[in-house]
Amino acid sequence: MRLVTVSALSSTILSGGAVSAFAEEARNVTTDGEIQFTVPTDEDGELEVIPPLDPDDDETPDVEINPEVPGTTGPLSIMKAVTMNFGSQVISNQDQNYNMVAEMQQLRGTEGEENLVPYVSFAQVQDLRGTNAGWDLQVSMSNFESDSQNNILTGAEITFMDGTIRYEGNNQNNAPSGHTSGLKLLPNGAARSVMTASEGEGAGASSVIWGNQADLNAQFENEDIDVVENNAIRLFVPGATAKDATTYESTLTWELTTTPDADGPDADGPDADGPDGDT
Repeated sequence: MRLVTVSALSSTILSGGAVSAFAEEARNVTTDGEIQFTVPTDEDGELEVIPPLDPDDDETPDVEINPEVPGTTGPLSIMKAVTMNFGSQVISNQDQNYNMVAEMQQLRGTEGEENLVPYVSFAQVQDLRGTNAGWDLQVSMSNFESDSQNNILTGAEITFMDGTIRYEGNNQNNAPSGHTSGLKLLPNGAARSVMTASEGEGAGASSVIWGNQADLNAQFENEDIDVVENNAIRLFVPGATAKDATTYESTLTWELTTTPDADGPDADGPDADGPDGDT
């Protein structure tokens, strides 16, 4: 009886030892993480304009800028365009270039005109489609007209000087392209591209900026200067054009298309003009 018991016990121990020898250990495990993005709709809320200047720059005022069209929700939208006022000028028989009056923006968290400060002019596109299909931002202008006898400023044209691109994405290879300096708008002429994202570019928020913020700040702080001017956008008026003592107004049309020119903005150069509108 003793021999049988010992034999059975030894068999059990050996059997358990065999099971332990063939066990598998798990010390390196992978699991999945996932997130899905969808195109925003009206239910996802309104988009906000992103001020394009570097917020860490001491020259940059902290401002709140309203969307050009309140309630814009995307997914591909013009969030900001430029309103151009060339001020009050003395009638002249000489060719003249007039700088644009600097646009004013509200300091963040304030109200009232006393808290408005000059800010660079810019146009901003936000592309939240998630397709990387590209887009093209163009602008055109109508005649400067009035209700007076000489009701059209014949030969007037707007010139965009050096524009800079600000792309809010981390990958700057996705940034769109800007126009060349000296881009001209002619009354009733062809629309001109000011910022273009080719296929694979322009996702997120992109801005084309005109003006120098440090220069605007210096003018604003100078008590001898009554009107702060942005010299990056100019209106040319020929001296030979008859001008009445009244206000002339033009309409600027900003259009965002989804079929960008493969050659980028201003492919024909700054002097490629459409119809001259001098009739």
